[in-house]
Amino acid sequence: MSIEPVTSGLLSAAGGAVWPYLILYLHFSRNISTPLAGSVVAMEGVATLGGALVGGVLVDRFGARNTATLGTFVEVIGYLLVFLARTPPLFFVASLVFGFSNIRYSARNVATANALPADLPAAKFFSYDFMASNAGFAVGTLTGGLFINLHRPSTFLDLLLLGMGCGILAAFAFVLLPNDRHVSDHPVEPSYREALTDPRLRLFLVFAVFLSFTSYASFDTGIPALIGIALHKSPQVIAIGFVINPVLIVLLQRPVYGLINKIGFRRALKLTALVFGIAWLIPLVTVFAHTTVFVLADLAVFAAIFGFGEMCYSPIRTPVLLALAPKRLRGRYFGLSQFSRALANVIGPVTATEAVGHGLAYIWLGGLFALGSMNAAIGSKLGRQVEEGSQQSNAEEPTVQHDNPMEG
Repeated sequence: MSIEPVTSGLLSAAGGAVWPYLILYLHFSRNISTPLAGSVVAMEGVATLGGALVGGVLVDRFGARNTATLGTFVEVIGYLLVFLARTPPLFFVASLVFGFSNIRYSARNVATANALPADLPAAKFFSYDFMASNAGFAVGTLTGGLFINLHRPSTFLDLLLLGMGCGILAAFAFVLLPNDRHVSDHPVEPSYREALTDPRLRLFLVFAVFLSFTSYASFDTGIPALIGIALHKSPQVIAIGFVINPVLIVLLQRPVYGLINKIGFRRALKLTALVFGIAWLIPLVTVFAHTTVFVLADLAVFAAIFGFGEMCYSPIRTPVLLALAPKRLRGRYFGLSQFSRALANVIGPVTATEAVGHGLAYIWLGGLFALGSMNAAIGSKLGRQVEEGSQQSNAEEPTVQHDNPMEG
């Protein structure tokens, strides 16, 4: 299992070098308007909606490892299409392909969870895996910020080639995981309809949509748009802010994991949602000053708070779903989870770029704070149901039980 965090870091490094700057590349290097560039980014989320559901079916039918490998090769094709694209229609096509490649995310988590040794808690593994991912993202983001010159599109294109190479290496690493297709004696074929009969899953999906909207769906595009377009700061400023976030995660993930492991699902989910909401109050302060030093300091504080939210959620995101999902429906549960995140990724970039493009950035930031505060109550209810709920669905196919649900 030691190679999987390395793979995670490799893929994150490739993405970190490109995606924080994609909207700037589209706007400044390809002369695409801010709202249209946001729509290009959001198109990935549209494709992910379908890819997430298809990925769930593929996991249950053909195995998580095979699905993760397929998705990674599709991602390589996505990098190639962005490299070749020069007009908005072609960028939309590339974004669609990238969205479909997201079938690998849930599949990869299922594959690694199924392959974990009995003495390695899932929460602990995914906590360290998240550290590796953020270390890679920090390296990639810093590389992109220092290397990209918006007046020389070739600098961005070179990083796309690097992303293709990382994707190919990662695909071969996934092949090393065991083949894990689950064969059930259950007379009914797994389906999304059956999965959605679980009220705890439905509540989780609501929580996941709101959490994604107040985290990555708004962060990845909204912060570059706010800093680079509304405040007219350079990619280097964005890079510094983005690097602070993963560096803090690498340094502090272990003690935060210890905290989360003690407080349990209910408090951890509530804390996560609340922290993400509070983080969006910090960029509001830029209404008072726009100097580079002030924006950098503001971005650093925002990145630190946002990173704490990430550290709270990373150890429990996969264990929550593992606690909810019977083995025969794991692909469907994880597919719906990815679908909920994709839904937020459709709305988030469009909302952020429309708000920034029309001078409504500060109203957008206040709305994110309000939504995060509301989601904290939903997270508390969800956590209580996970902790207190019966394991009826898992009882059909017994698995190793743990006294602490955070360690299973």
